[in-house]
Amino acid sequence: MILKEISSISNGQKQGLDESNQPSVFIRLHTDTIFRSNLYQTLALSWLSTCLGWNAGQLGPVLPDLQVITNTTLDEASYYLTALSLGFLLGALVAGWIFRKGHQMITMSTLTAVFAILTAVIPWCKYYVLMIILFLIRGSTRGVIDAGCNIMVLEIWGKHNGPYMQALHFMYAVGGIISPLATAPFLSIREHDDNYTSKYENSSNLHKLSKNFSATLNSKIIESQWTQDSSVHFAFAITAAFALGCSFLFVYFICRSTKQTNKKDDHSPPRVTKDLPRSIRVMSLSFMCATFWFYLFLEKAMVFFLPTFTLGHMQWTQTQGSYAATSYWAAFAIGRLSGIIITHRFKTDKVLATYITVLTLSSFGLMITTLYQKDIGVWIFVPMSGFCQSILFPLLLSWIEEDFFKVTGKIVSVIMFLGSIGTMVTPIILGYLIDLYTPMWFPYAEVIASVCMLLLYVVLLCLRSKITAVHQEIGVCLTIAEINR
Repeated sequence: MILKEISSISNGQKQGLDESNQPSVFIRLHTDTIFRSNLYQTLALSWLSTCLGWNAGQLGPVLPDLQVITNTTLDEASYYLTALSLGFLLGALVAGWIFRKGHQMITMSTLTAVFAILTAVIPWCKYYVLMIILFLIRGSTRGVIDAGCNIMVLEIWGKHNGPYMQALHFMYAVGGIISPLATAPFLSIREHDDNYTSKYENSSNLHKLSKNFSATLNSKIIESQWTQDSSVHFAFAITAAFALGCSFLFVYFICRSTKQTNKKDDHSPPRVTKDLPRSIRVMSLSFMCATFWFYLFLEKAMVFFLPTFTLGHMQWTQTQGSYAATSYWAAFAIGRLSGIIITHRFKTDKVLATYITVLTLSSFGLMITTLYQKDIGVWIFVPMSGFCQSILFPLLLSWIEEDFFKVTGKIVSVIMFLGSIGTMVTPIILGYLIDLYTPMWFPYAEVIASVCMLLLYVVLLCLRSKITAVHQEIGVCLTIAEINR
């Protein structure tokens, strides 16, 4: 009884500090210099995330121009994106080690500057092998930077990272949407020779991961075409300047941090400690990684196979399939924007439960309606899936930080590395099932993955109760030790 009372008093005091005595954002912005500095750093990270999204959205449109610059076929040029994906995988793998060993701001500033320089150099490279090497190095730096953005937001805001993490990922989407429009004026104009009959077949899969990216592009040669002078180097110069500006911002924060080395934010609660049994930590991380994998499977399956499914099973035109894909991305962007507000007002676990449940219901709805070839099902349940999927990646990171254990750089690296592998495996598995059996395996896979996510969420809730009990025991022991003194 005494232990329970002590625990409840301790928890009540913490909740009172976190909820009742927490000043408003506007008051803290004007009176709390540490909070203001943290907010400015988050804005800089959001700018960098926009730059990463900008770069991801730019690669698809500029690839034909890079093919001309290096005098290669599009099939050969597709290996640039393969090198970029491999580099990202390696960068995500070592990001945790890099951020554990070095100063975070110095690391981000240096890598962002390297990323900017490589971006500016790429359109001037005319050698095929050297271009592949540049893309490999650029992908590695991008993988570390992408993981670093997530790591730093978690370090800055601790348990209150929810809306800031959502803002980070929303700005990535904004960059990806704007970039193709800004790049278009600098692309070369391609025309076909009238004396030849040319056939152009291009299948491009360009997709993003919170800060992750991988792409594959399989193409056949475009015959007998000529290209006017390209100005694509201006597009890359804009991207490089964008990234270099971020690097200078981090240098500014490095200079400021020397004056505030040992100061802490009094209003921010401490991050969750990692004094947990190893078995619970391993189980929690394993189930979380599985949840991330199924989420990425859902997202990439929708990106890769929705147009193919509407063409093959629903007997739609390519234009209709394109509109369906657009509806998915529009709902995805709206969902990320709304997630900034939702995660600020509601508890993370409740939001996760709602979104995963609705996602599961939308997957069942898509399967049932398309089984009977009802077009309305696509227009209702595809955008619903996009909206529900939009905030799950940053939300899961926030949930780990809030209710499980401290999300270190090493943990973020493991999650992003396994997620990147899952992204590469998705088209192989699902493509094989669709090709061997039926296009209906697309909605079947959506249902299976969403149900698995829901079950994993329930399992993680059970693990969370155990972790909460362990934390309470530790807190009670510390309180008793203080009393005995």
